[in-house]
Amino acid sequence: MLILDNVSKTYTNGKGIKNLSIQFQEGEITGILGRNGSGKTTMLKSILDLIQIDNGSILWNEKPVYDQYQDVAFISEEGSFMPNMSAKEYGIFLKDYYIHFDQNKYDELLSKFEISDGGKIKEFSKGQQMKTEIAAGFAMNAKLIVLDEPFNALDEKSVEKVKKIIKQRAEAGALIIVSCHDREILDQIADSIYYMEEGKIIRNEEK
Repeated sequence: MLILDNVSKTYTNGKGIKNLSIQFQEGEITGILGRNGSGKTTMLKSILDLIQIDNGSILWNEKPVYDQYQDVAFISEEGSFMPNMSAKEYGIFLKDYYIHFDQNKYDELLSKFEISDGGKIKEFSKGQQMKTEIAAGFAMNAKLIVLDEPFNALDEKSVEKVKKIIKQRAEAGALIIVSCHDREILDQIADSIYYMEEGKIIRNEEK
């Protein structure tokens, strides 16, 4: 279980997240819904210890998330790929750094998304870059998978493929958190949805 207890993070402009207390369960998909600037990305980066929170605590299985990075995958529209590498080179790079990375799974997902071996990732379209990011994230065989706006720039066919992959990983026991601004997509995949506004959870819905 991943537990956020009274977590806050405020930026100099006054935005951020305020006193968030949420519990996330393994084997479930939790959707985070909100407009841009509502605090979704700040919450996700706080969970992953990519930013320092002001107060509160975040524990996954009673330990800090940063102590369990080999079991964590972050899939973001910002992209974590190496832009000067090809998709194939990026997979080789990841295999050296993540002990659970599955090269065959990565190649399979690239093929599913019709990503070719040629060209540098920085030369890809936004949609191709996002699909490469998704392929890499799910090839890590992570137990905690955090996705920040993964459906942006994807065509309808690719959206359906990603939804299927997310569901399969949850069925295999992964804890999955998906931020999105599309209510319809989250309704189709999430076990519960939290609605964010101005850094706060304003309501949640269980399926």
